[in-house]
Amino acid sequence: MWRLSYLEIWQSIFIQKIDHMNDKKKLSKAAHNLLIECARLKQSDTLLIVREKESLGWYKNDISDFILQCAEEIGIHTSLDEVGSPETNQDQNFYEKINRYSCVIFFARLGDQNRFEKKGFSTKRVMSYVRDCESLASIFGTLDYNLNVLVKNAIDQLIENSNIIKINCPLGTNLIGEITQDNSETTEVSVLRFPILVPKPIDAKPFSGKVVLNNYLTSTGSRFYKPNFIKINSEVTIHIENGRIADIQGRYDDVNNIQNHYAYVSQKFDIDMRAVHSWHPGIHPGAEDNKFYEYDPDKWSNTVFGQPKYLHFHTCGNYAPGEICWMIPNHTVLIDDKPLWKDGELMLDGFEHTKDLMEKHGTLKNVFSGI
Repeated sequence: MWRLSYLEIWQSIFIQKIDHMNDKKKLSKAAHNLLIECARLKQSDTLLIVREKESLGWYKNDISDFILQCAEEIGIHTSLDEVGSPETNQDQNFYEKINRYSCVIFFARLGDQNRFEKKGFSTKRVMSYVRDCESLASIFGTLDYNLNVLVKNAIDQLIENSNIIKINCPLGTNLIGEITQDNSETTEVSVLRFPILVPKPIDAKPFSGKVVLNNYLTSTGSRFYKPNFIKINSEVTIHIENGRIADIQGRYDDVNNIQNHYAYVSQKFDIDMRAVHSWHPGIHPGAEDNKFYEYDPDKWSNTVFGQPKYLHFHTCGNYAPGEICWMIPNHTVLIDDKPLWKDGELMLDGFEHTKDLMEKHGTLKNVFSGI
């Protein structure tokens, strides 16, 4: 009996060592994915890592410490800077400092605020949506960045080459719109995203119909304001005409709260409260789902938006990404009556170009078949 127990102990230790070795391999693979494949850094480049204080609850220090170590081992001259929450305004010296480096990697929401901004930045910027080493070692961090790019570009191409797109969901969302020349001019982010979570934003101006919500209105992360979310307690129907909010219907308290929230945010930033600027669904199978939903809706929406299960709209402000986000779960998106997303599942095998991509790259086939 004692021998069996002794053997079991050593088996357990051995398994833990194997697991630790596997984790180290995955972390090293992910670090290479970020530093080399995404940021395209090389020996003698200079890198600034900007991390958000761990006490704020969004990022853990383990990931910035690990990436710093890996960068230095490669021969990249690396510095670390710690920042507070997005409401803490950075002075001009901070942005001048950023521009002195070959690249800056943000493990901080600050990097997401300026994701559509090109002016004032001369350095390469990478925004990491991977927030800790556990996530880094998962498929979220290890999926080959180059394959991530291929999927994103293929979906962009499918959408750009389509004529009519329809969006619906089980709650009753029903929108239809044409893809016009304006869509090819829709603003794309100016940062490198790690990983890539969404295709290029799709212009909402040609779209009309209705969107049904029953969860939250949340911040897009573009600018800081409080409260940055409001809860919707029952189904609310928002009618859209050519990319503008025409009417809101539902229970009185929900409609009143929504109207007041839009008035507050639009007045605060002097923006168009009725604008529905653009939309896009998630494309990354490794993005987390439903975590933080109850206790931090802002963190929830800024975590799950890359999941194929969710489609989100940029509203309140005639620019990307606007200031107020609508999250639509379990959506279906029809591209010329053929589903590219069906009930929140990305249907890459339903189109010739993306099917060929899956067949050519077995990793993609394995990853997306597990969605």
